[in-house]
Amino acid sequence: MKCMVDSRFKWKLAPAADAAPVAMLTKKGLSPVVADLLVKRGITTAEAAQRFLKPDPSSIHDPHQLHDMDKAVERIQQAVEQGEQITIYGDYDADGITSTAVMYETLQGIGAKVNYYIPNRFTDGYGPNAAAYQRLIDQGTQLIITVDNGISGKDVIDPVVKQGVDVIVTDHHELPHELPQATAIIHPQYPGSNYPFAGLSGVGVAFKLAWALTDEFPTELLDLVAIGEIADVVSVADENRALISLGLRILRQGLRPGLHALVKLAGLDEAKLTDQDIGFGIAPRLNALGRVSDAKLGVQLLTTLDEDQGQTLAEQVEAANQQRRQLVDNIIQPALAQATTDENRKQPVLVLLGHGWHQGVLGIVASRVRERTGKPTIVASVDDGQKIAKASGRSDERFNLFAALNPHRDLMTSFGGHPAACGLSFAVDKLDQLRAALATEAAKQGFDWQVPALLQLAARLTPDQVNEKLYHDLQALAPFGPDNEEPTFEFDNVHPSGVRTMGKDNSHLKFNLSTGQQRVTVVAFGHGQDAPLFQAPGNQVDIAATVGINEWHGQRQVQLMLTDVRVHGPLVIDERTTHLRPDHFKLQGEYVVYDQRLRKNIAPHVGEEHALSPQAAAQADLGGKRVTLVDLPDSLTALKNLFQNDTSAPAQIRLLLTDRQNIYLAGMPNRQNFAQVYRFLQNNSQLRWPAQGNAVSQYLKINPVRLNLIIKVFSEAGFVTIKDGVLTLQPVSGKTDLKQTTQYQTQLARYQAERVLLYGDVASVTKWILRCLKMN
Repeated sequence: MKCMVDSRFKWKLAPAADAAPVAMLTKKGLSPVVADLLVKRGITTAEAAQRFLKPDPSSIHDPHQLHDMDKAVERIQQAVEQGEQITIYGDYDADGITSTAVMYETLQGIGAKVNYYIPNRFTDGYGPNAAAYQRLIDQGTQLIITVDNGISGKDVIDPVVKQGVDVIVTDHHELPHELPQATAIIHPQYPGSNYPFAGLSGVGVAFKLAWALTDEFPTELLDLVAIGEIADVVSVADENRALISLGLRILRQGLRPGLHALVKLAGLDEAKLTDQDIGFGIAPRLNALGRVSDAKLGVQLLTTLDEDQGQTLAEQVEAANQQRRQLVDNIIQPALAQATTDENRKQPVLVLLGHGWHQGVLGIVASRVRERTGKPTIVASVDDGQKIAKASGRSDERFNLFAALNPHRDLMTSFGGHPAACGLSFAVDKLDQLRAALATEAAKQGFDWQVPALLQLAARLTPDQVNEKLYHDLQALAPFGPDNEEPTFEFDNVHPSGVRTMGKDNSHLKFNLSTGQQRVTVVAFGHGQDAPLFQAPGNQVDIAATVGINEWHGQRQVQLMLTDVRVHGPLVIDERTTHLRPDHFKLQGEYVVYDQRLRKNIAPHVGEEHALSPQAAAQADLGGKRVTLVDLPDSLTALKNLFQNDTSAPAQIRLLLTDRQNIYLAGMPNRQNFAQVYRFLQNNSQLRWPAQGNAVSQYLKINPVRLNLIIKVFSEAGFVTIKDGVLTLQPVSGKTDLKQTTQYQTQLARYQAERVLLYGDVASVTKWILRCLKMN
């Protein structure tokens, strides 16, 4: 059956693994699931499986293979011997903070005269800052070592080197066309170098320099390396797998007082820390410092040996994180509103500009907008009276944001980053040119935002296969990240129950999947708006999810973490209401409105071309579209006729079905009602009508709606006349089938429409709508 509700990703199920190596690995003691996944990842021998599952320092490359490593070591040793002031120039994100801490502890350990400088995101910006460098030099710095930055700092570094101050650059960011004339450049992708792995993060490069300086493998620094590498979302293949795995082991020991306190405040189990805990628990908290506070606190937190100071610093970090969350909440809605304007709906790459948006959280907002819209997004902010906007951009594997922006440096005052993330600033009057340039680059890259990103699915499972043993088996493949993605599984034709939203703004979702006696909870962060997908009966729902664990008050329960959902067949969403609100008309799609006045009122909210009369809807092809039925049709037949010309079923039918008449509750008159009214009129041959209508209704104990219909039927049949407000009974001869009158049949059709569409339960209404679609 065709998928009628678009999934966020294009699903691709991994081909079946070769049975022979799977069987061999299983015989070696691996679980069938792990063996299957290893073979699908190209690991087909026991030796390769051992290396992958048990990474050790032997897989970490010799630091001296990095370009200029020996030159850097020699210059630093000279500075130590001569008592020169060394300043580590770091960065304000988690990778930069951990890089600074690694280098600071190392240089302190070899007796260097060393301090560090973390630039301020707002006053210094990213990377080398000329004024900051000059202040450091004026304060006596004789050697600058950059960590996690510097490769794009030619304009600042070259003049400093000419002054006689040496600069050693350690970095991992994308290489610009022109490199700085630094004393030494340590970069895993340095042109012409033979370093075997390009995927180190800033802290990974700093660790290699620390190793080369001490000539000993610095195991005690691996916890910092794990945090920085996970935070920077670098490849988890090759030596990074060992660096992160070994670092997590040290993190679980809780050796750093500041980190120990922060882990506790984050509500994490220190003894069982995972890459997910670092990526979603620790890294965002460290990043928050650079966004809303002072990132130097992060270095102090990581390097302090004092428990009291560690606790105080951890509390400051936690406060910064809470502030960061609030700032994001303040910006995300206006950013999304701007992203969905008519102009931006046409753009393949979004550049959003706000006034006074906090510049520290622009990257987070860009990421959220990208997730919601499926488009690469740059979010910029300019303060009142300023002409330069600062911005952060986020993309995914479909569009190389760095490559798109790099040829247009003339439109920016600063720029740097990766294919999937960048930081930049630009003059506000260049905004339109920047948008046009990105649209051109999107065309060059063949990027179509409407083609979803690929989601690799490891295997198909059923809910009864999900248990705690499966979770622990899968953790053998961790740490997860790029090039070693956490396995995502496909669950077909599931039947969600207990669907409920959660979170302060109901932006998240939770539901259950049941198979026999087993029930598995599914948690769906950011999917609160998708609740109708899971609540609508009769829909075939498939989900893609990872396997997680929930710990609460000492209890552990396996759960699924939703990645994506797809629905087969048209989706019927029940939002029936008696009171229409403006938020009912925020969704894109076609709105069918029977009442002309109501249609005129909602047209400004949805667009004239999307507020359809039933006649226009019947002539249009609604196949594959989202259709909202705003008010109740006069008959079930009228609703069926809407879809008679469609080449295929609508993707979604949303039911508001507001109704002002309430015919069903009044009921249709029966034979006794007609006879009772007729006898009354025989005794009261002239009535003031409708002036005496309520009095007659109360006297006969027939509700006004029913009574009014009886009078209309009598009038059509010639039993009565109404002239000048006076109802007069007329003589009649012969028999008349009152139920075949137009008045009766019209109201009966309305009554039946209300009974089925308004007062039927969700399941019966859905069934009727789907049956209606199949009939056409």
